[in-house]
Amino acid sequence: MGKRFSFVLVLLTVILGRGWGQAPLIYEHTYPAVTVEDARVRTWMDQVDADSLESFITHLTDYHTRAWNSRMVYEVQDWLYEKYVGMGFDTVFLHDFKVPLGDSLYETSDNVIAVQRGTLYPDEYVVCGAHYDSYNKAGGDPDSLRAPGADDNASGVAGVLEIARLLRGHRFERSIVFANWGAEEVGLHGSYAFAHDCAEQRLDIVGYFNLDMIGYLKDGIPMQVLLLYTGRDSLLANYTYSLSNTYFPDMPIQHGWLHAGADSDYSSFNRNGYSAVQTFEHTYFCSPYIHTPQDILGLSVNSMEQEKRFTELNLGLVATLAGLSDASVEDAEEGDLLVYPNPTSGFITLKGLPMREVSVYDLTGQCLLTETCHASTFQLDVVSLAAGIYVLRVVDDSMLVHSLRIVKY
Repeated sequence: MGKRFSFVLVLLTVILGRGWGQAPLIYEHTYPAVTVEDARVRTWMDQVDADSLESFITHLTDYHTRAWNSRMVYEVQDWLYEKYVGMGFDTVFLHDFKVPLGDSLYETSDNVIAVQRGTLYPDEYVVCGAHYDSYNKAGGDPDSLRAPGADDNASGVAGVLEIARLLRGHRFERSIVFANWGAEEVGLHGSYAFAHDCAEQRLDIVGYFNLDMIGYLKDGIPMQVLLLYTGRDSLLANYTYSLSNTYFPDMPIQHGWLHAGADSDYSSFNRNGYSAVQTFEHTYFCSPYIHTPQDILGLSVNSMEQEKRFTELNLGLVATLAGLSDASVEDAEEGDLLVYPNPTSGFITLKGLPMREVSVYDLTGQCLLTETCHASTFQLDVVSLAAGIYVLRVVDDSMLVHSLRIVKY
């Protein structure tokens, strides 16, 4: 199964009772009215890469299934976990929760969580999430049924991963949580468990942005955003409208509702006292292939332009609400760990902590080399790496993970 780490901000207790009514807000927040573009946000938006998004979707749909109770889902969890670690997040963990089966039987599942700590208000959180499980409505053995889940919801997971990839190297005043939820298709269980745990601890989540089904565009229907939210969350919605209209004046955005009986993870936060919205493809002309083996790239995710545009919008929402900072992340040193020379032409020295393992990842999250070591000083050969920026991941003797950036020239 996946790796599990304790996290001081989220209790890994299981909440069995679930009230599905709309809860009063735990914290009252105001939100900016965005009327002019910020050059930094526009630059990040322009760096959203359609090929990167497509590669994430391709990988996720290559799994035979991502059904929450299939054997393969553990491989998906571990892949997501390693992606966030490879991007340089030093707080990445699996959040356990239980899924009710029938009246009394329970199975465990996991959310995949990465946290980027804020500099000025670290105890205020902006959360961006998407469920990673898939579903085949035919029913039967979850390991046998093909459930690629391209639009529902590899499209949303790809958006979250791309936003995380682009924002990781920058500082923000508030903390940002990137999340991938399990067991959404059978009752929003993963997101509800996390939101409920956060509410129990009275964590201050300023806003939640959900990505679910953003890659299908029906022929003849112009691209537009259907914004899902309740009336109580109109302030967060107004912020979303203002930012969307400022950065994307050519793309209409309006309030929408899911069909009767449908729901998504933004409701889990709303029902636990947090403001939440979801950007959605057209609710009346959404993908007809979801929950079938035909939910594949090219057929069900048929508009990478829309996938890219929705990802850009959510990146802007997260970055602006988290609070832009002028400083970039300083990666030459973390705590007692020193890395030098940086930049380097061939060898780097790591010094200061008892180390077990040292790995180098590229900025897409691919592990390029790994060395084991049992020393407080270690020299790493990176001569074979091409010139560029890489993430250095160090596991110390306490099994804590330290992530720093290095430059090879």
